[in-house]
Amino acid sequence: MEETSVRVKRLLLQILFLLFFCLLCRLLFIYVNKAELEVSSIESILPVLGGGLRFDLSAIILTNSLFIIMTLAPSPVSTNKHYQKITAVLFLFINSLCLLANMIDVAYFSFVHKRSQSDALLFITGEKGYDLLRLLPSFLMQYWYLLLTYCLFTWLLWKTYKFTLKSRGNISRSLKDYLYSSLAFLIIIVISVIAIRGGFQAKPLDIIHASEMTEVKNIPAILNTPFTIIKSLGKENLHDKKYFPEEQLKSFSNGIHTAFPQQPFTRQNVVIIIIESLSRKHTGYFGGEAHTPFLDSLFAQSLVFTNAFANAKESIQGIPAIISSIPSWQAEPFIFSPYASNKITSLASILKSQGYQTSFFHGGFNGTMGFDSYSSLAEFDNYYGTNEYDNDRDYDGNWGIWDEPFLQFMAQQLSATKQPFFSTVFTLNTHHPFNVPDQYEKIFCRHKEKLLNCIEYLDLSLLRFFDAIKTQAWFSNTIFVITADHTAPNTEDNKLSSPMEDYRIPIVFYTPGNTFLKGTSSIIANQIDILPSILSLLNYPYPYYSMGTSLFTANSKRYSINYNGNIYQYIDSASCYQFNGENPVAFYNWRSDSLLSNNLYHGQMNKDMLYCDSSLKMQLQFFFHSMMNNKMNIETAQTRK
Repeated sequence: MEETSVRVKRLLLQILFLLFFCLLCRLLFIYVNKAELEVSSIESILPVLGGGLRFDLSAIILTNSLFIIMTLAPSPVSTNKHYQKITAVLFLFINSLCLLANMIDVAYFSFVHKRSQSDALLFITGEKGYDLLRLLPSFLMQYWYLLLTYCLFTWLLWKTYKFTLKSRGNISRSLKDYLYSSLAFLIIIVISVIAIRGGFQAKPLDIIHASEMTEVKNIPAILNTPFTIIKSLGKENLHDKKYFPEEQLKSFSNGIHTAFPQQPFTRQNVVIIIIESLSRKHTGYFGGEAHTPFLDSLFAQSLVFTNAFANAKESIQGIPAIISSIPSWQAEPFIFSPYASNKITSLASILKSQGYQTSFFHGGFNGTMGFDSYSSLAEFDNYYGTNEYDNDRDYDGNWGIWDEPFLQFMAQQLSATKQPFFSTVFTLNTHHPFNVPDQYEKIFCRHKEKLLNCIEYLDLSLLRFFDAIKTQAWFSNTIFVITADHTAPNTEDNKLSSPMEDYRIPIVFYTPGNTFLKGTSSIIANQIDILPSILSLLNYPYPYYSMGTSLFTANSKRYSINYNGNIYQYIDSASCYQFNGENPVAFYNWRSDSLLSNNLYHGQMNKDMLYCDSSLKMQLQFFFHSMMNNKMNIETAQTRK
């Protein structure tokens, strides 16, 4: 009897120590990412810590299930020295991995604004490219303090485990002790199941429940990474939403846009410049700290959408949204989801059918984030990456080719391409570790925040790109679109942010000498609107599929929807509505509350909230049905049932 009680007490003590380590990880997460969270007071941090306890306990029991079962094994099995060594190694291995996952997200959160989920494992398997191993040294150098902290925590983990082994009882092999052992085992299993479920509520604890415990901005602080990874495993398949009867979705016309151009098809060239991690607020044109004289002058000659939003926080979600009008309203990026083989629309496939030459440029290593695979799916004729550039002297030491020489390479390739052509370039260097070439280190160095120096280098790279092409015959016959894949992490001088500001990007249209494409527009614009907008500018005369709407079409409903960390955010001309997939979470008037600090939703929906809720749910129901049934193309959409 004594031996069983000692093992139970030891196990409880070990779980308490693990909860303490989770608490330390959460406090570190909050401290490092305090600019992104709203936990500046005791009143705001206590609910986060209290709610986080449920997720921590659930994750601890889930990840340590085998260890718990092995610990509760009756003697003489549990007292065997070899058996004890195995349980010790298992404990240290499992929990050091969990500590590592939490520690990684301390640094990684500022880039994606969510806790890592199961798709992060694709970096390890190589399905998202092999950049992880190549970039690991620079990450470790920048976040050396996290590495030291992790080593310290792992050492303390082992020490506390050894401490719990000091309490030993007498070995009892009586029938009575076996009965007590069996009873203790059953009781702890029942308690463990309750802990994994997060309580006695009807539905087991899931990522979505974090939105019911705290403000949307603080959801990542209340969660922990092992929990989000485990809970998102195997959840890649979508499920049909049934918010409305099918006939109420007729306004979507199966996603088919029927064109009625007033002018002939112009057959102009199209070049989309997608800038890595360019937040609207960082450029000089929008009042940012970076000195961007070229972009400022270009935007002054362009049509600038001042309320433009990205669909997500990852490049592999932003690129399909821009090129294929595919929203990123699911946890898995489209290119890595079970629906990646769906027949899709893209600007490349549409314009290729009209005799356009098409090309995709990205200075990164071929295979990075699956961009080359996506370009094939989107039916681009040519993909140009590091392999095609074929000059290691311009390698930036991390991601691929420096932007300046790679853009010059693109200029040469375009000038040798038969018109009309459609081309996309995705830039590289405004990305961690935010370096600039050696020859510019003394020029672009005035900012403490390295990202801003990189933006200034990018500005120079774009200046020289346009200098190289402006004398070409094709230049004046080209529509240029300048946008971003997603926003950048907040800089030290830009601490004020919000879940809405985190998606603001530039969307800019420029054609040399075109007086129509000039000025600013304050309508809501987002990445999935770029495809129909370009086709509208070209006076494209045929039906096509898109979930976006042309920014040049009057009286269309204007909205932006983004999805991150299991929260859908719907933005229209005045409101920002947040929904967790089951229930409303928050509602803001962003025109008067730009930081989204005054949540107007208190359990009851007024007519403005109901309108946003209804509009969002219609979009989601149509998207899920179209994605699941392979209806995101003109041919397949026409067979929609």
